[in-house]
Amino acid sequence: MPNNKKNNVKAPFRLLKANWNLAPNTSLEDLLSHAQNKLNNDPENPELIYNIAEIQRHLGELDAANSSYKDVVQATHAKTEQRSLALENRLKKARSHTRKKLLLVTLLPLLAMALIATALWNTLAEPEPIPEEANPEKFAFTEWLAKQQMVQIITTLQKQNPELSFDFSRQASNKQSPMEFMQSLMREDAIQKMKRDQQNAKNNKDAKNKNGQPLFQCSKEAAISCPAKDIPNAPGERRKEVVLLMEAYRSILENEQDCEKIESSIRSIGEQLQWRESESRIKADLEDFAVECFYRTKNVEKTIEHARKLQCTGDAGYINSVYWYLTAINHHAGDTNKAETSYQCFQEATNYIEKNNDFSPAYVASRHRESGALAWLYFNDLATATNELEKARNILKRIKKKTPTVLEVAGEIDLDLLETYVTANIDNETFESLLQDINSSGRLTDGYKQIKDTLVTIYYLQNKQFNKAKITLNNIASRFKLMPEYICGWDWSGFKRGLDDSINDPDIRQQAIKMVDLADCYVEIPNNDRISRTKIVKKWLQEK
Repeated sequence: MPNNKKNNVKAPFRLLKANWNLAPNTSLEDLLSHAQNKLNNDPENPELIYNIAEIQRHLGELDAANSSYKDVVQATHAKTEQRSLALENRLKKARSHTRKKLLLVTLLPLLAMALIATALWNTLAEPEPIPEEANPEKFAFTEWLAKQQMVQIITTLQKQNPELSFDFSRQASNKQSPMEFMQSLMREDAIQKMKRDQQNAKNNKDAKNKNGQPLFQCSKEAAISCPAKDIPNAPGERRKEVVLLMEAYRSILENEQDCEKIESSIRSIGEQLQWRESESRIKADLEDFAVECFYRTKNVEKTIEHARKLQCTGDAGYINSVYWYLTAINHHAGDTNKAETSYQCFQEATNYIEKNNDFSPAYVASRHRESGALAWLYFNDLATATNELEKARNILKRIKKKTPTVLEVAGEIDLDLLETYVTANIDNETFESLLQDINSSGRLTDGYKQIKDTLVTIYYLQNKQFNKAKITLNNIASRFKLMPEYICGWDWSGFKRGLDDSINDPDIRQQAIKMVDLADCYVEIPNNDRISRTKIVKKWLQEK
């Protein structure tokens, strides 16, 4: 089951090695040496310096990596200055050339037109009298046609909007402003409804800005009160420079992983820049980063504090993130009651965004997927987990146009559902139907295929379909030979815990545990050892 935070480890610089005609198994040290040699020939290449910084970061040389990142900024700035100077020179030449052409092409024709206009002015100054039969005020057919058109328009409006009533008498419209005239066309109940809607919108805004209530309030917990400093409510448009600053600053903080520094930065930025309401998404992103950092260090107090600050930004896209962290950190702290309440709020938040048209079906499906993960990981509730995943799958099935994002989310949800089916030891027909969908979708990467085949092998083991298990086990062994790194964003703890109930045979259960350890990249086993241990399980199968 995924830990719901993207933590995928990709094959190191596979594309970079291919572009430089290096062997796929080239070590990072050799790749770094090759890059530095290339830099000697092209010392101001920002892309090359950036690749060196990335390699150094992967090697753990953080000081050298930070220095290289700064060099990237300097090199990029220098090239930008050069391009700006060249562009300025080209513009000066273009302007000079354009002025000379305009002098002849524009001014001379205008002068000629002015002379002609002056010559004709005397003869054209007097208006031509309108013939009596052509005067619009005397042309009865024109008035009649205009009236017929107006009647047709009004009739159509009344059919489409029965709440409207029309009184076009001179007494009704005389001395009325345009707004008052439009309001006079509406029935009294329609006007009152419009006034109520306007007042409700004003009250909602006042509640957020004055009373300090967040956008979403869970019915399962006490009302949340947000301090004014935690609410982005300064006026003005979103500042592009603030967006760029935050993106650059976050990339630096990701390397340092200093939670206190993130916290103090958010506070000082808010004091100096004054977060605008239009910049709530930027502040929410930083608060989410802070919550994740404190959660990783298991700092319960700070995780809860910044989760609430994240909620107070008023960004609906982060509501589920708030209650995901609160569920997880309260469960870690041993407060199961608060963890259950936070999970119920997570489900309420999912219902909230599902009714909100601002969110795509793929986004809503992902939240149901996270709900299933929380139910299984923290509350051992396999039934709820399966139900939530099936909801997510059905949402995506109803989408006619399958975008790449929809296909990616669908692939992950299918894999989650496969895990719950194996844990529950679902009937063979249901299992094979889902497996066929997964295999025919073409959506899984090699890393996810490794997870899928591990789950399938365990299902075949627990149902003693040993011949099928041998086939999937061969796939796993073959893939280990080609994969230096693979998916590390998969949490096997819930599945491993459920093996005690899903597999009665202790011998088969022991082989299943071995398979989980082989697939879990957090278990430190070299790939060669993974291959050899796969052969041990295969030998055990052959003896059956």
